[in-house]
Amino acid sequence: MHAPRNPLSASRRVNSLPKIYEQKKWPRHSIRYNVQHDQMSSMDEIRGEYKELTDLPANADGYAKRQRGHAFERLLYKLLLLDELEPRTGYRPTGEQIDGSLYFDGRMYLLEAKWHADPLPASTLYQFKGKVDGKLVGSIGIFISMSGYAKDAVDALVLGKGLNIILFDQRDMEAAIIRGVGFKSILKLKLRKAAEEGAIYFPTESELVTADRTSTVAIDHLRYDRATDRVFEAQTLEPATADLLIVCEGDIDRVVIATLAERILASNGSGRSIKILTAMGKAIIPRVANALWNTVSSTSKVLIVVDGDDDPTGTDMMLANGLEFTDWIAAIPNPSIETWLGIDLEDVRRKGVRHRLDQAELAAKMLDIDELRARDVEFAHFYGAILGT
Repeated sequence: MHAPRNPLSASRRVNSLPKIYEQKKWPRHSIRYNVQHDQMSSMDEIRGEYKELTDLPANADGYAKRQRGHAFERLLYKLLLLDELEPRTGYRPTGEQIDGSLYFDGRMYLLEAKWHADPLPASTLYQFKGKVDGKLVGSIGIFISMSGYAKDAVDALVLGKGLNIILFDQRDMEAAIIRGVGFKSILKLKLRKAAEEGAIYFPTESELVTADRTSTVAIDHLRYDRATDRVFEAQTLEPATADLLIVCEGDIDRVVIATLAERILASNGSGRSIKILTAMGKAIIPRVANALWNTVSSTSKVLIVVDGDDDPTGTDMMLANGLEFTDWIAAIPNPSIETWLGIDLEDVRRKGVRHRLDQAELAAKMLDIDELRARDVEFAHFYGAILGT
C-alpha cells in the first residue's frame, strides 16, 4: 500500500520556484540538449539565470535544491556552448554517470558539477578521479563544486599519484558568469597552474582587505558570499595586487585572517592593502604560493599562514622545501589558528560548517589582540607582517 501523496503536488511546487526552474520539461533522468536546435544564449541571459539560482533560500526543501542542480547543469551547458567548447551533458556509460564533457584545445575533458549544502569531502573527488582514470590515457577531469571542498580534500588528491583533475568552485563560476570572464579563460589559467606547479585548485579570486584612517574597513569590488554572510572582492588576481599577499589553508582561516587584518589595519591607521587566497589544503600551499608568485608582477611580500599540527618545525621545513621564491614569511599557529582564538578544536569540529565560520569570526572580533601579541610569537609575526614592520 502506497503512502498518500503530498497534497503539495509537483506542479504546484515547481510554480513556487524561480522562473529558471520552469524551463522546458526535461526528463529527470536526462538533461541532454540538441545542439542543432538549441538557441545560443547570451552572457546576459546566462547571468540572469545564474542569479535566480543563487537566490534560492538556504532553507528550501530538497525538491527545490534538486531542481536547482538540474537547472545549473543546463546553465553550465549554455555557458560552455557560448565559449565554443562543444559541450555534451548527461550521458551514462556502462556502470557510471558522467555529468558531461567538453572539447578544448584538441583535448576532451570529463565534467562533473555539484551544488550541495556543505563542502565536498575527498571521497567524492576520489569517485570522480576513478571515472577519469578509467578513460583514455591522458584524460583530464573538471570538477565543479558550488559548495567548495573540505579542507583536506585537495591535499588528498595532491598527495596521491597522477594529477588529472582541475577544481572549480563558486567563486570561479561567478568570475566566469557575473563578471563575464567566461569559462574558457578561467580553465586556461587553471590548466597552466596545474601543469607548471601542480596546483589543481588555483583560486581565480582573492579577498582584498584595507582600512582607512577613520577605522572604516573598505572591501572593493563587492560580492556577497552566502556561505559566510561576508562581502568579498569579485576581481580576478591581477598584476597590480596589494602590499601583502596571504596564502592560507581553508575558509575558516580566511575568515579569521580577514577579520584580524581589518582590526589591525584600522587600529593602526594603516593604508596598506592585503589580498588573501585560500589553498584549500596544507600540502598544496607551496604549489599555490608558487603559482601566485609566478602570476603577479609585484614586489609584494607573501605571508603563509598555516597550522602547525603539533609539528611546527616540520611545517616550516615543508614550506622551505616547497617554495621556489625567497620573499616570504610564515606564521604557524600551533596546533591550529583556532588556538589564537581560544576555541576548543574538538567542540568546533562537531559543529556544522556555517556554525564554525560564525564562531571563528565572532571570536576574532572579540580577541584581545595586544594580549595575544605579547604572549604568542607566531601571532606577533602575523601582526608585524600585516603592518609591514
